[in-house]
Amino acid sequence: MTDYLHPLVAPFSLEGDGDDTILLLHGWTGSPAQLRPLATVLNEHGYPVVAPLLAGHGTSPQDMAGTGWRDWMRSAAEPAAEIISGGQRLHLIGLSMGGVISLLLAPIFGASSVTTINTPQRVWDRRNKLATIYRGSHRIDIGEPSAPFPPEVREFDQGYIDTPVGTAAELGDLMVAAGNNLHRVTCPALVIQSRTDETVKPVSGEIIFDGLGSSEKGLVWLEDSRHVAVLDVERDIIADAILDHLETAISDQI
Repeated sequence: MTDYLHPLVAPFSLEGDGDDTILLLHGWTGSPAQLRPLATVLNEHGYPVVAPLLAGHGTSPQDMAGTGWRDWMRSAAEPAAEIISGGQRLHLIGLSMGGVISLLLAPIFGASSVTTINTPQRVWDRRNKLATIYRGSHRIDIGEPSAPFPPEVREFDQGYIDTPVGTAAELGDLMVAAGNNLHRVTCPALVIQSRTDETVKPVSGEIIFDGLGSSEKGLVWLEDSRHVAVLDVERDIIADAILDHLETAISDQI
């Protein structure tokens, strides 16, 4: 039995109707728990939702220190393949690193749509420039809890406070790969970016939007949300934008 950091961090799936399944991917050091409120809204509109736990996440930072981008990609690719093999159309939605992975998986699996939420191409942390120095290190940097989210969703903010710094370079590798392959993403795409993101520089949203090869794409700006925007005050805006995006993408394929 897996010794989870918290019961809510476990991977989950929600059954729904129709031929379109959503793969929800969490971010670096995060967990599926942070995506549960969004998943619930999407599922209430009939969509099946699958939210895997990426390798090394949800247990301890020490476990994550032994993983890298290949492990995280595999954790997302396996359920994506299962969705496709089950005859469903695949819709990718990713928060932060989950968005990076979504951009890389979209052309591989012929996704029907992709949505990124506060997905990095540029970050604020100056230590990122030193990431390659610590590649492979099992060092854990002690962190501090962030300001709490609204009470009704606070319990879903489950992830690592401490950081396995040796994996930062692995995240950087994914970011570069996604940036270099944006032109290969041709499915309908939605980019959601917080102007007040404390982790990802807002210009990341513009870089992703401009680089996409999609003929149908949109960019939604959030004015008052932090990095984990799916738990912040504009989470309803996010859900509504994604639902509109999905409806349009699906109607264009029917």
